Amino acid sequence: MITVLLIDSDWKLKKFLKNYDGMILKIEPDSDSKIETMSTSLFSDSIFGKFLILAKSVDKWNKDERNWLLKNSKETQHDLVITSSEVEILKTFGSIQDMSGPKQWDTKGWIDEISEVCSDSGIELSEEEKQFVLENVGMNLDRIVNEVEKISIISKKPDMEDVKAIVTSYSIPHLFDFYHLFFERSPSSMELLKKILSDVHPLIVLRGLEKNAILLGQLISIGKVEYSWDDVKGASKDLMIPVPQIADLVGFSLGGKKKSSVLKLWDLNSLNDLIEKLQGAGIAVKNGTDPVFTVMALVRQNFDEGGVTR
Repeated sequence: MITVLLIDSDWKLKKFLKNYDGMILKIEPDSDSKIETMSTSLFSDSIFGKFLILAKSVDKWNKDERNWLLKNSKETQHDLVITSSEVEILKTFGSIQDMSGPKQWDTKGWIDEISEVCSDSGIELSEEEKQFVLENVGMNLDRIVNEVEKISIISKKPDMEDVKAIVTSYSIPHLFDFYHLFFERSPSSMELLKKILSDVHPLIVLRGLEKNAILLGQLISIGKVEYSWDDVKGASKDLMIPVPQIADLVGFSLGGKKKSSVLKLWDLNSLNDLIEKLQGAGIAVKNGTDPVFTVMALVRQNFDEGGVTR
């Protein structure tokens, strides 16, 4: 029997293979002897009887190798599983079983995936903690699995502080840089945004900008323009925001990484206008407007308008 899987996660593939009790022969995409191995195994008998042949990631095979597999796969007496993350390549092999992850804009779908991973690992995370994992790790299921497994070693019922201490941030460093460039109204924010949007859905970027705009308004309301280390720690404690995030906006140097303060470029009125635009953009995306175009247009408008000197 031939099974054609549209799949983009090693974790999901492992779960699928758990249902198979026999021997599994894995054909990796980077193997130089793929055809030689399959020529022997597809048509050979085994003293153990039938076994499963796993042809992994055929999108990474060259065209001749895929053509050979297509021509010969239907002749085997063994079970054959063909996988790829590209649907067009799989269509030629037969009916496709879709085990791919949610679309980038399907935040609820990704939260549901995290819930399934947590259930498998015997760990309980709150909705807020799952959202934190998603925003920091990004929409990559295998990375999410790795982080949830790390958390489970420490606690089966972690609190938010445990999660924040353990989870590796894949997207936040770039997002921190982007947020700073955005509030600095720098044209280079556009180039960084293009890179970020290849891994992070625009709605997550919009939510992050809105949260930082609210935070910036809180910092402006404090009334300080220059921040000492004690000021940064005090604001972090009072606002319950991590120190690096405060330091980034107020221009306090951490670890030799110096950034300018953005406090002088904004006032409360301009931040209120920005928050309304961000919320409007979020509603437009949910109503079907192209998310990438919407976010990029908003960012371009931001640096075109210039700042407010306080």
